[in-house]
Amino acid sequence: MIDRFILVSLTVSGLLLAQQPPAQPNLPQWQGLSVKEKLRYHWRHLFDLDNLVFAGMGAAFDQLRDRPGEWGEGWGSFGERYASHVGQYMIQRSIMFPVQAIDHEDNRYFRSTRTTFQGRLGDAFLHTIWRHNDSGGMMPAYSEFLGDYGAAALSRMWWPARYHRGSAIFIAGSDTILIDAGINVFHEFKPDIKRWLHLAH
Repeated sequence: MIDRFILVSLTVSGLLLAQQPPAQPNLPQWQGLSVKEKLRYHWRHLFDLDNLVFAGMGAAFDQLRDRPGEWGEGWGSFGERYASHVGQYMIQRSIMFPVQAIDHEDNRYFRSTRTTFQGRLGDAFLHTIWRHNDSGGMMPAYSEFLGDYGAAALSRMWWPARYHRGSAIFIAGSDTILIDAGINVFHEFKPDIKRWLHLAH
């Protein structure tokens, strides 16, 4: 129930914060990706550090919730949970690429051209569920939903049987959408964070 509330809140908050369609990429002319370029892009970003860090955060959250309890506690159990998150992430990416190749989604994240914190935050949230297509227009992020919930369904197979239910799959998929939204927010404000920390770009 909490996961459903958070997911709905995320979507509504993003819509309210943006209050208009997300800003178009700040490019002189839109350059879509070919299927081969999309495959190359997916492969290049498959093991991005931030994705592995967020997998660790998800594993830590599961560890705190003792979920699943059958896996126990301690570093060995944390490693099992981390491997589970990485495995789910690999399945997610394996589903997302063919969907994007078929429906002409562009999975790249383009930082917002807005100047307000609320507008940029809204764009980052919306980009999780509403993305650019190969022509530069906007479309629903079908690959996000199919990848997140499909990976949740398949990854529950190595969880205890009580997690094979539809409600558990929905919660796991919704958690992944929230994680992806967090990654988008990180990418949006990463240059600002570096500047605040006085790090080189």
